[in-house]
Amino acid sequence: PPPTHTHKKMMTSQKDKINGDPGEKAALRNEIAGILKTAKLPPSNITKEEMAAIHNLKNNREITILPADKGRTTVIMDTEQYEKQMNEMLQDRNTYEVLKRDPTEAKKRKLKTVLKQLQEEKKIDKQTYNHLIPTASIIPRIYGTPKIHKPGAPLRPIIDSMGSVTYNLSKFIADILKPLLGNTDYHFFTFADFSKNNIDRFVTTR
Repeated sequence: PPPTHTHKKMMTSQKDKINGDPGEKAALRNEIAGILKTAKLPPSNITKEEMAAIHNLKNNREITILPADKGRTTVIMDTEQYEKQMNEMLQDRNTYEVLKRDPTEAKKRKLKTVLKQLQEEKKIDKQTYNHLIPTASIIPRIYGTPKIHKPGAPLRPIIDSMGSVTYNLSKFIADILKPLLGNTDYHFFTFADFSKNNIDRFVTTR
């Protein structure tokens, strides 16, 4: 069951304990488990017939349900057509490379080595080290979102890195960079903005 606003606030206020000592971790887990057990489901705003229709759509392997690339629109695609477009995209050897082996574990070991060195050099503290150290070995997944505003609705590739080796590190760096966005002389909102204002100057200076 989803937690209430009060429960969310309580869990948010306790999030710093996650990287604390084992006793604090265990206490926090028990606290959250108790909250989730006592939380009540909100009243459903859809009928049984609508729920059955959603269930049938979800389990229909002949269709793939995706968010559109832009706007809050849901797109239903023929699964065979979707997989064909994704496979054609992945055949582009200028963009994608077929690997001989899974590099996940090697990347994991390398990142651990770098983080350990940063901790020993006092550039990050123990808590940050524990937060950034990769524990999962999930391979990033690719999927496509249809560009329904363009002819043929081509797919935009999206990489889902949640749970991957560098996921926490990426979030950590993004939080550092976020305050700088829009506050420097070198910030551009889009690549088109960059191209319009700088490509000619860049080529000339090179």
